[in-house]
Amino acid sequence: FIFFTMKKLHMKGFILQLFKENPKGLWDYQVCDAVLDYYSHSGSYWVGEVRATLTDLLSGTLLVELEDKLDTKKYFGADKVLIKFKLSEFGHERMSQTGLL
Repeated sequence: FIFFTMKKLHMKGFILQLFKENPKGLWDYQVCDAVLDYYSHSGSYWVGEVRATLTDLLSGTLLVELEDKLDTKKYFGADKVLIKFKLSEFGHERMSQTGLL
């Protein structure tokens, strides 16, 4: 992952930047790992916050879902759904409008 040299962004902005830097998409667990590392957070609360933020960005059409599969206990727990997302065209547009690009 590429981390940015600017001041720390709010979580949504950071996640959008991650997707911008990874145009082929990222799995939700990869985003969680990057966010927790960037903000020096840990624990299930923060994992839940990242997953909720991804859901929010998806429902706002800033992200699109590329793929999903069931977890085999490796990341979030047995039978949890893992989702691969990428930045949507609207997400690119909004990033440009808000100065995140």
